[in-house]
Amino acid sequence: RGLRATSRCHAMFDDAFSTTPRRPREGDRDRRGRDRDRGDYRQRDRPGGADRRNGRYNRDDDDRRSGSRYDRNDRNSERNHNERRSYDSGDRFSSQDKKSAKLEFQGDTVYGSSPVLAALDANRRVLHTLYVQEGITDSKRKELPAIKQALAKAQKMNIPLVETSKHDLNMATSNRPHQGIVLDASPLGCEKLDVMPPVDTYLPHHSWPVWLCLDEITDPQNLGAVIRTAFFLGADGVLICSKNSAPLSGVVSKASSGALEKMTVYSCRSLPTTLVDAKSKGWDVVAASGEADSTPCQEFELKAPTLLVMGSEGYGLRKTVRNACSRSIRVDRGMDRSRTSSYLAAPGMMDVESLNVSVATGILLHTLLHSKRT
Repeated sequence: RGLRATSRCHAMFDDAFSTTPRRPREGDRDRRGRDRDRGDYRQRDRPGGADRRNGRYNRDDDDRRSGSRYDRNDRNSERNHNERRSYDSGDRFSSQDKKSAKLEFQGDTVYGSSPVLAALDANRRVLHTLYVQEGITDSKRKELPAIKQALAKAQKMNIPLVETSKHDLNMATSNRPHQGIVLDASPLGCEKLDVMPPVDTYLPHHSWPVWLCLDEITDPQNLGAVIRTAFFLGADGVLICSKNSAPLSGVVSKASSGALEKMTVYSCRSLPTTLVDAKSKGWDVVAASGEADSTPCQEFELKAPTLLVMGSEGYGLRKTVRNACSRSIRVDRGMDRSRTSSYLAAPGMMDVESLNVSVATGILLHTLLHSKRT
């Protein structure tokens, strides 16, 4: 009896840990409660099991049994089929039998109603195709008048107009807010300017120019916001570094609300060298700095053609750029810590020591340009 129990335990151990499949025994049942036949129980639960065992297996039979993955793909293609329609005449679209696919752009993607309309007005780019979201002309969007104006202008300029799905526009703009309109256009570059013009070109003295210099602004959102501020306030020019600066992409154009399309942006190879040369020609090179010896912006006086130099988001002005400036200007804090509540003035509380570069640019530019007008 002991030997018989020992052999039975060995058999159970072999069945549990053996790498080879156990040979079915009589009385075994599958998950459905049916008796398994010897030799073919492993094939019975699989499609075409008997054909596999007998060498007559056909993959198409499995597909027909499982709903045919080929048929499923066809059905998905039909469900995702997207008619892209291009303008025929007026507001009508001519049907194009094309499946929904990722749009292929020849240049940059300019998206948003204001940037697209500004790009069409300025006509500084090579304009390839204008994509609009299907059914957008029948919607009640607040930007619909600008979109219709852009469509009419593009049609007058003989720019191909294609209507496509919102999904395709989302893919083309990486899910950014395109407002249903995307323009395929050539990239917009900077004009090279390594030497500032002489001061004598800006006579008489009552209209001193104010230029904005940006030291390695790498965030496209900040760059676009700064360009928008400079364009709105009436800065005479914007100068950036040719290296380590955000490219003039569609993101910058969107953040600038189309100001990038209408304002020329200049670039220089070495900003410190350009600033030193400008200072030798009589330009007043002013650094935006939070140092204690900086002049408060409300006390600043405009005495000559001025270059306002703004630093990057994380590091501020580089040391070589700061040394090339003749003086500095700052924005004073409006909050007096002695008058704040005990909660805000509690030790260990995180303090805000600086402004966003686009906000600081707006304050300083408004101050300088206001003193220029007075």
